[in-house]
Amino acid sequence: MLKIIAGKHRGRNIETLPGKEIRPTTGFTREAVFNILMHGQFGGENSPLIEKRVVDLFCGTGALGFEALSRGATHVSFIDQNPKALDLAKKTATSIGEIKNTVFVRSDSTHVPKAHIPCSLAFVDPPYEKGMAEKGLDSLIFGGWLEDGAIIVVEQAKKETLKPPVSMTLLDERTYGITRITILKYTPTAKSN
Repeated sequence: MLKIIAGKHRGRNIETLPGKEIRPTTGFTREAVFNILMHGQFGGENSPLIEKRVVDLFCGTGALGFEALSRGATHVSFIDQNPKALDLAKKTATSIGEIKNTVFVRSDSTHVPKAHIPCSLAFVDPPYEKGMAEKGLDSLIFGGWLEDGAIIVVEQAKKETLKPPVSMTLLDERTYGITRITILKYTPTAKSN
């Protein structure tokens, strides 16, 4: 059983499906990502997480989004086209008492609907080796999901490459086993008049 690692919901279960239909982010990788997001250049006033809105794109079980809620995010939008994944995420949100702080969007993550409010942190965790990360990033931009200065965490297979949009700057990149984590910052190059 997958569990939330730290924060107010530490040790609570995250609903999962048997088999390999959904690949949740491992506990080790989640812990590493949140250590980066909560310390160093992202600590204190610079936190993209504490008291902020988050979007979990290609959410699967929602492990990253629930970890964010547990560690201080105020709201998470979970986006996935798989209805089973969204049902699992809703069950978890209900069981940990976070349903009022979540929204669930059934959508192709490469063509998301317009956001109502932009987020300061995004998790982009597409299926490995399908070449969908860049399309997901573009989708977040065009859908208005990212506020100026938002931090984006992309999870891919270690051997995959990532060419981020010109409006995103590479801040950090690390590998954990078979996983590559890329951290980007969104700074729009031009605002429309």
